[in-house]
Amino acid sequence: MIRVRLVFYGETAGLVASAIEPDNLPNMSLQRDTDRICLQFSTEKIGTLLSTADDLLMNIKIAEDTQSCAEER
Repeated sequence: MIRVRLVFYGETAGLVASAIEPDNLPNMSLQRDTDRICLQFSTEKIGTLLSTADDLLMNIKIAEDTQSCAEER
């Protein structure tokens, strides 16, 4: 079993966490503070780990970009 913990910091971390939380799988947990997100998950295969991490990073980027566009308007 491979266990992963990804920690992200930023002013909009709480908003980003709300945006990505519906994507959580049963083997994932998400903890959030005002300026920090901590995602933890486990998997059996390294390929699955890389795919999941890639999906999470893309979803976080989209959430941040959306937040940025909303602030500009």
